[in-house]
Amino acid sequence: MSRTSPLREWVSGLDARIKLGSALLALLVTLAGPAPHTASGIAALALLASLAVGEPVRVLMRRLGLALFSGLAVWALHWVSQPEATGTWAPALVLGTRVAAGAAVFGLLTSLTPPWALVGALRAWRVPAALADVLALAVRYATVLERSAHSAREAQVLRLGYRDVRRSLRSLGALGGLTLVRAFDQAHATAEAMAARGCRGTIVPPPGEHP
Repeated sequence: MSRTSPLREWVSGLDARIKLGSALLALLVTLAGPAPHTASGIAALALLASLAVGEPVRVLMRRLGLALFSGLAVWALHWVSQPEATGTWAPALVLGTRVAAGAAVFGLLTSLTPPWALVGALRAWRVPAALADVLALAVRYATVLERSAHSAREAQVLRLGYRDVRRSLRSLGALGGLTLVRAFDQAHATAEAMAARGCRGTIVPPPGEHP
């Protein structure tokens, strides 16, 4: 389905408060419901909705990759710290399905709602302006960090960084550390750029668009 399908245009035109409220409700149900069944159901519904509005499959796979990474990291930590324990996969499955649900729901939300509209929705709910702007910038640069982590992982694969379990764990740790460092670098660069432009804590929507 085309990314400019009538269904996508209709959902994109909905009030941002409705879309953000629905996403937060889905997240609340994911966290409060029995795990991992509830989270799996929410993730499946969000993925089906994403396909219905024309989201590319490769984008959905990248979102699920975050859940897979989180689940494997938790499983590895339990396996290393308690090698004789049984059922170490259970907490990994719970976290992985919840991350999958959150990534699918909020990925769909951000693909259908521009950052300035989300800021307007948060301010309409009396969320402090500084917090709303920080959240909007986080959404805006999440894709940048995702691409950076993807490039770093491809380089690790070329260097046989995932040849066996030990090298895979070492590569995953290095990838997480590198992504974290780049996140701090990006935050510092963004703060300096906004200060240089005279920003006083307000994000202005692009010309021709109204919050």
